[in-house]
Amino acid sequence: MRTKHSLSPPMYFIVLIFWLSTTTFAAENESPITEMDSLIALEQYQQAYELGRDALEEWEGDPEFDYIYGLAALESGNANESVFALERVATTSTEAGLRSLARLDLARAYFVTNNLDAAESLFNLVLTSNPPPNVQQNIEIFLQLIESRKNTKKPTLNWTIASSIGSDSNANSATSNGLIDTPLIGQIELDPAGQETKDTFSNTTLSMAYKYPFNRNSSMNFSLNLAHLNNFDTDQFDIDNARGELSYNWGNEVHRFKHGISAGKVNLDQNGFQKSFALNSSWQRAGKNGWYQSLSGSYTKIRYDTNNGGTLNDLRDVDQVLLTGGVTKIAGPLTHTVNIYTADEDPEATSGGDHNGRSFTGLAYSLLYSMSAQHTPFLRTSFQKVEHDSQHPVFFNTKRSGETASVTLGWFWLVTRNFMVTGEAAFTDNSSNIALFDYNRFKYQAGLRYQF
Repeated sequence: MRTKHSLSPPMYFIVLIFWLSTTTFAAENESPITEMDSLIALEQYQQAYELGRDALEEWEGDPEFDYIYGLAALESGNANESVFALERVATTSTEAGLRSLARLDLARAYFVTNNLDAAESLFNLVLTSNPPPNVQQNIEIFLQLIESRKNTKKPTLNWTIASSIGSDSNANSATSNGLIDTPLIGQIELDPAGQETKDTFSNTTLSMAYKYPFNRNSSMNFSLNLAHLNNFDTDQFDIDNARGELSYNWGNEVHRFKHGISAGKVNLDQNGFQKSFALNSSWQRAGKNGWYQSLSGSYTKIRYDTNNGGTLNDLRDVDQVLLTGGVTKIAGPLTHTVNIYTADEDPEATSGGDHNGRSFTGLAYSLLYSMSAQHTPFLRTSFQKVEHDSQHPVFFNTKRSGETASVTLGWFWLVTRNFMVTGEAAFTDNSSNIALFDYNRFKYQAGLRYQF
């Protein structure tokens, strides 16, 4: 005969307390990594960080936990704590993949905490492991930002030389028509030099940029650009161009402002052709989610040289007011930019030059596709409409107006951080209500660019 046993009340409570404590201990020892990882995937970084912080005393030292906790701390704005956690993983983890991830995010944490030398060293170390192209591209961006931050502490001087060679179907942007109808004398025959002229060319540009920082948020900048366009078959349309700008730059990480003065001079076939002097101002805003906006304005006095037989060139003198607004959106490997601009040019001459006064409005769009850290194909398109102020002196029945459309396809190949190979092909179509100013133009070129 079996005896029926039962727990006395005191013993029952002892067993219940033991069971509850065992269950609580098991729950407390359950890894929070899975839940933290899910929160990070949902971009709930602060929640993931707080969950990890509560479990830090128990799980600190576990490489997977340290990595997830370090990542959550970094993305939630607790970069200093992120450094400590990721340093443990980067130096002690026996798993190569986890160690590489930790090094990459640790380099980001160093950058955020302004330990630029350590960040640069670690980014370069990750590059030696030949990471995927998108990772390489991001690292290159960080390295450029590091260089930019270092340069904000001291004056910098950079030189760039670029040279290209190509073919131009219409080097002088002239009509292909040999006969033009005029209201006064009927048809006139154009001199061959005034018609469409095909040529091959070389184009060389030397640029200098000097920056003197007052502090991290403001600086005085000076830039100088010297360019020489050499047509191989004829010198008549060779162009030498010099332009310098002095500007004051200020702002923060969201808003940047620039105010400056610039001067330029253009020689045509080694003879004086045009001079300009301008006041410039611009604003740029870095928005969220890859959005950027910009506004700029300039007032420019454009004057033409009256020497070398051009005694009436001053009839072309104008004062120009130009306003431009732009929007840029960075979406993964794609960068879209749209600019809208409008300008008014008032003639300076007291008489005879009214027909050179004009207004124009345009729209431009560009697309860059970052295939990798080295290769970036691009597309540029634009459309411009022009209206002149008064009747043309030769075509006196007509106020000149026209439209210009262009499209350019090209490629940037960044061979090294300082050396680039470029190539592009462009087509321009200019239509006018006066046949003399109708033309189209196809140009292609390949070149090299080096910064030192």
